Amino acid sequence: MRRTVLRRRDEAGFTLVELLLAVSILGIGVVAVVGGMMTSIQVSDLGRRQAEGQVALRAYAEAVAGVAYSSCAPSYSTTYSPPSGYAKSMTVAYWDGTSTFTSTCGSDKGLQRVTLTITADDGRASESVAIAKRAS
Repeated sequence: MRRTVLRRRDEAGFTLVELLLAVSILGIGVVAVVGGMMTSIQVSDLGRRQAEGQVALRAYAEAVAGVAYSSCAPSYSTTYSPPSGYAKSMTVAYWDGTSTFTSTCGSDKGLQRVTLTITADDGRASESVAIAKRAS
């Protein structure tokens, strides 16, 4: 005599397909949340690097502005050194007496445009500013 066990419908449990579907939906949700967190972390780091670069650039500009004007100067020497992970550069353009600046100094007209740049070593942030230096 065989005994057959009949289950009631409400005690049937989940099928394999239902479990796989639930796990895949949960996995997609986790991937979306982790992806959003990683994007947030990267954007936050980039913003921090740019803010640090701006602060360094302001300090560099103040150091250059404090140096006395020098006729036909190819650059201005300062004691400023950028923070670790950043490099500085400077270009000087000379006013030609009309409305333009040139990279060569013919006769000094008493006005120079000094462009200062701070760049992160990893290349993710770069800040520039142009200041005017004029003869006293």
